[in-house]
Amino acid sequence: MTIFVLGAGPSGLAIVDGIIDDKVDDFIVLEKSKSIGGLAQTVHWDKIGYHDLGPHKIFSQDKKLTKRVEDLLPSQKWLTREKISSVFMNKYFLPYPPSPFSLGKVFGIKIFINMCIGYGIAMLKNLLSKAKPDTFEEDLIRRLGSPLYNVLFKPIAVKLWGDPKTLDVKLSQGRVQTPSLIEVFSKSLGFNKNSEFEALTFRYPINGLSEIWKSIEIKSKNHGKFLLEHNISGFKVANNRIIEIKSTYDGNEVTHKVNENDFVVTSLPLGITIPLLLDNLESNTQNLLDEVVHLNDLLLIFLHIDKPKFLDESWVFVPDPSIVFHRISEQESFDPNMINNGSVVCCEIMSSKDRKMIDKSDEELFKLTEEGLKNMGYSDFNIKSQRIIKLPKSYPVFKKGYEPGLKEILKRLDKFQNFKTIGRQGAFNYIGTLDAMDIGYGFINWYKQRKLLPWQDERNRTSLYPVLD
Repeated sequence: MTIFVLGAGPSGLAIVDGIIDDKVDDFIVLEKSKSIGGLAQTVHWDKIGYHDLGPHKIFSQDKKLTKRVEDLLPSQKWLTREKISSVFMNKYFLPYPPSPFSLGKVFGIKIFINMCIGYGIAMLKNLLSKAKPDTFEEDLIRRLGSPLYNVLFKPIAVKLWGDPKTLDVKLSQGRVQTPSLIEVFSKSLGFNKNSEFEALTFRYPINGLSEIWKSIEIKSKNHGKFLLEHNISGFKVANNRIIEIKSTYDGNEVTHKVNENDFVVTSLPLGITIPLLLDNLESNTQNLLDEVVHLNDLLLIFLHIDKPKFLDESWVFVPDPSIVFHRISEQESFDPNMINNGSVVCCEIMSSKDRKMIDKSDEELFKLTEEGLKNMGYSDFNIKSQRIIKLPKSYPVFKKGYEPGLKEILKRLDKFQNFKTIGRQGAFNYIGTLDAMDIGYGFINWYKQRKLLPWQDERNRTSLYPVLD
């Protein structure tokens, strides 16, 4: 028996690892690119060194999951890094979460008092009302009050996803964790350095995230095969079962026969999967997909600079609408030995229908990025090289009321008896690297006892992963 794994990102690779650990069948991985790791891979930059596709931390509140991933590499191959975040606002760098003292300093006593009053009113309303918010904006105003929300969270939400009034509450519940008032004051006064809402340290593999994927590939070499540069081009279905997978390789079509006891699991984007199965789905499925699934483009601007260290933080969030990027990070904060002669800084730019940054030329994007850094006060540096990596349709946007439509799409796909679609893109789930791996491991756990464990239970288990940024 063979499990066909479509897509070699973190979810697909965790499936492979689970197959080996639990001695479950053989596998064939079909991946369209030349390398494995998906959006969480490490790339080479000429003679400059190696860097990841943006900042990725290895952290989870699930200690068992964290240990399982860490055990993929020898203990000496892991670094423990302190996570330090800041927010650039009003020409100041505020610690995240901002202390009451820093907010007062930046915005003045009058606005700060309004923030405190707004927060108090929000807490009181929460006690008196049982109504549940259904948008991003309603949720955060309910948690923080309007003054604090409008200053801290609305600008970054607009920059990342669009008008917060049109965004679903699940986006704020998953992406924005807020500390308790006690935690804010105790940390501000130095009484408590722990946190229940964010990761204070994270683990990182020496030489980059791809070391994890290489370990899985080596571990599994005698149990299956990786077919790279295979682009999925079609499925053949009979009696609600996938019986053939078609892929293109080197300009030729390749047919992969799916036998009676074989299984197919995919983390490919729904926007790829649905059209390939449309003849076997309800006629309005494509329209439903267009209504539900919205994806923004991420543009990663990498600058090789002449300083060995550029940032004091792990990353800096930039809500300021006049600055083109929304976050900065530096490979040195993860593994300082991956870059030769200088440092590599990553500036992330989100492109949406309302903010079409992807249509700008590379030269214009480089210029806007450099101007943004200088407007933040970074001036003592020279850019030695620069590159841009564009990731079209890579970041989910949850529009208000999207969830019933998504559940219906997944229900229609789940009718195929030997087929499951999972992961960040395969189930339209806004998740991080370890969460994606957890979904892969969870699939294998379900697969082993699929006659007893309803698939919907596993779907529900992985429907929301709070991000501890």
